[in-house]
Amino acid sequence: MNRFSGWLFLFLCAPALQAQQARSSLLWEVSGNGLQQPSYLFGTFHLLCKGDFTVTPELENKLRASKQFYGELKMDDPGLLQASMMSKLMMQGHTLQSLLGETDYINVSQKFQSITGMPITLFNTFKPFLSLSMLVQKGADCPDKVQPETEFVKVAKRLQLPVLGLETVEDQLNAIDKEPLDSQILSLKKTILNFDSVKLVMTKMMAVYQLRDIDSLQQFINSSGGNEMFTTEMINKRNANWIPVMQSAMKSQPSFFAVGAGHLGGTAGLISLLRKEGYRVNPLKF
Repeated sequence: MNRFSGWLFLFLCAPALQAQQARSSLLWEVSGNGLQQPSYLFGTFHLLCKGDFTVTPELENKLRASKQFYGELKMDDPGLLQASMMSKLMMQGHTLQSLLGETDYINVSQKFQSITGMPITLFNTFKPFLSLSMLVQKGADCPDKVQPETEFVKVAKRLQLPVLGLETVEDQLNAIDKEPLDSQILSLKKTILNFDSVKLVMTKMMAVYQLRDIDSLQQFINSSGGNEMFTTEMINKRNANWIPVMQSAMKSQPSFFAVGAGHLGGTAGLISLLRKEGYRVNPLKF
């Protein structure tokens, strides 16, 4: 991924597959290595056009067979962004205006307003990734949008499953903070001033996601270039941190995990890491 497409993501040695299974998928069954019952791993896209995603009967059956649901964060937590976390969103001694410079700030401000309908002054004292997240939400070119994670939480709560998170908001913000402010500012500037390109990348990525094929998605990511720091901090390190949490959860009871699809593929992806730990990880149709 190039620098701005990287933010769209906030942004394999198995036995022979049975006939009803797919070669690759967004839904994976995790079994073996002492597990009494299988758990399930699903790759989401954090923002889709409404109608492009639904919790299918097969997905609901897998949730029903599980005893707990895990997202990246505990999505039903009313205190998801507590006051104590707000300080991590703020810049100390800097503003967007001071970091961009007067001329760029005027250009960026005007374009940001036209894209989001909000003045960038609302975000002037916040770290650039917050403004970037607002832009990414506008990247899906459709009036009505849906978050697959939120749809899963609705079903999980209806089934009376505990809703848990693989990490805390603080963990996620700490990972984002690994990218220096000047790099975040460059991402913000490029995203705003090249927003038509951002929307095109977003549209292509959503189309690849609709193929329900993690191999195709991984190939798209690889072919789009890369920001090594982003991949290391936001993908690889978080994947490694999640594995012990997932193992503990699966050993205690069958679990359903829903995380960004960009976390599944590749040698440092969750599928590969789980297999290295001795689990069978097989793709399923849904």
